[in-house]
This record gives sequence, structure tokens and C-alpha cells, in this order.
Amino acid sequence: MSRDKSMSIQYINYLRILAIFTVVAAHVTIWTALNLETFSLNWWICHGIYFSCLWCIPVFVMISGALLLDDSRNETAVSFYKRRMHRIGVPLVFWSFVYLVVRQVIGHEELTIRYVIKLILTGEPYYHLWFLYMIAGLYLITPMLRTYIRHSCLKERIILIAIIFILAGAYSQVNILFWSNQKSIFTMFLPFIGYYLCGYQLRFIDPKKIPSRYLVAALVLCAFYISMLTDVFIETQGKINNRNIFDFFSPPVVVMSIAIFWAAYLIDRNAKPKKGVLKNAAAWVASTTLGIYVLHFGILEYIGNKLGKHAKDENPLIGIIIVPVIAFIVCSLITSLIMRIPFLRRTVC
Repeated sequence: MSRDKSMSIQYINYLRILAIFTVVAAHVTIWTALNLETFSLNWWICHGIYFSCLWCIPVFVMISGALLLDDSRNETAVSFYKRRMHRIGVPLVFWSFVYLVVRQVIGHEELTIRYVIKLILTGEPYYHLWFLYMIAGLYLITPMLRTYIRHSCLKERIILIAIIFILAGAYSQVNILFWSNQKSIFTMFLPFIGYYLCGYQLRFIDPKKIPSRYLVAALVLCAFYISMLTDVFIETQGKINNRNIFDFFSPPVVVMSIAIFWAAYLIDRNAKPKKGVLKNAAAWVASTTLGIYVLHFGILEYIGNKLGKHAKDENPLIGIIIVPVIAFIVCSLITSLIMRIPFLRRTVC
């Protein structure tokens, strides 16, 4: 294995681990905030932590772009679909079914055929499973994106990425403010194409050659965006139609996500390859990422009473620190056990 290949695997493993823990922490934090007095100090702290965690899903998408858009093997579309759609299809179908059962048995929801179809078409057999449907959409267009990359230059791809982010940010806010946050499995992946392409492209850009004025412009845009939406955030207590007005496509989140992914890549590229226990441990934990993602909502629901108790304490930050760690460890161990069962292995890896 070449050094470049080894390094790429390592930084991706570390990013996966950090991102999945951040996913769990974000959900714990925002649920804790629901039990707090609006605009209290702890409420602001919880929301601050939550919004600082929003980079996790974009980074997952960029990881997929880094791994899948590099068509060095000249893989055919048919071959790609056979490998990847099977890999995402089995977990998607299995966990959609499992969580529909959870809705009915534990949530006591009446699951009519019409309601089940609606949940599937909106990518929400359970609240977090939209991610699997979104990734499946990106996989579907990957062969076309590979063809585009082969026949385009760096400048063209950067312009396209910028246009996608602009349109995605505008659409996201309009959808939240005026269209009741409508979602569909046929379109939810489209705004994430910008992140998907970024995961591939960032590895070929030298940050030293980027004019400082672009970095300043990005920071000014983020500050302007936050100031423009502050009044709306306060008036709506941060949400409209059950959707946070600062989301994955807000300029601050876009800049933060790109910075974290790029920094991890650059640091790992210039560091010595890790060997031994640390490398093996990182590879093992990273292999449980999908399992942690699909399981963590159920585990958090199970320990929801503890979460609610800590949220009502004088210091809910205790719950914010402890609960994500417990959920992360438990989900990782359960996933490791599932991976040892031949019939179920494909549902988590």
C-alpha cells in the first residue's frame, strides 16, 4: 500500500469517528434544549453546541465524495451500482422496516399504507434515516459525476460547487420560511452535491495559493448571514416548522464543514502514518460508524428519561457530556456484535 493510500484511509477513519460522535452529541444537545427555559443561559449554550456540530453530516458526504468520485479504476456504471446500491440498499430497507415497527409498537402510531408510503417518500421511516435515502441518491448520480469530473477543469468544478452552495442555501431558507420544510427522496440529495464534489476536489487544491481576500470574504459573508437571521431566530425560538433556520447549507456551516474536512486531510497528509494499536483501534471504531448512526436514535430513546432528568437539573451540561459518550460506546459495541452475525452483517457495514 502506498503512503498516500494509507494516509487517506487514516484521515477518513478519524473523521468518521469524530463526525459520528458529533451526530450523537448534536441530537442529545438539541433534545436537552427542548426541556430548558427559552433564552436561558443553558438554552443558549445547548443551541450553540448544536449549531457547532452541524458540520458532521456535510463531512460524511465529503468523505463519500473523496472515496467514490475518484474513478481511477475506470469502473462502469453497472459495476458501481451493483457494489454500492447493494451496500446502501440492505441497510436502508432493513432499518426502515425496523423503525417502522418501532413507530407502531413503541410509538403507538397507526401505520396505514398511505402513511407508510408518505414516510418512505419523505425519507423518514424514522427521523434520522433520511441520511440513508440522501446518500442513496448521491450514489445514483455518481457515475454521471465521474464523467463530468473527467471532462472538466478545476475552475469549472469550483464554479459549479459555488453555484450549488448558493442555490442550496437559498432553497433551504425559502423552504423553511415559506414551504413548510417539504422533503422528498427524489430531491433531498441534490443540495448535497456541492459537499460531495468538495470531498473530491479539496485534495487537489493548495491552500497556500488561495488569496487571503477569499478567506476574508467568506468570514464577512458568515457574519452578515448570522446578523441578518438573528431577529428571525429569536422571534421563532430558532425554529420554523420544526426545522432549525441555521442548517447544513448556511454559509457558516458550509465554511466550518469545508475547513474541518480540509484541515484533517492536510494535517494527515503532512504527518507520519500511524501504526500499531492506535491505527487498528481507529479502523475498528470507524467500521462501526453506520451501525452507530442507525442505532443511536433507539438508544437515546431508551435513555430518554435520564436525558430529561439532567435537562431539568441546574446543570444540564452533565447530561450533554455523559449521555453521548454512553450512547456512542453502547452503539459501537452492539454494532460490533451485529457484524459478527453473517445474516445481519450487511445491515451495518
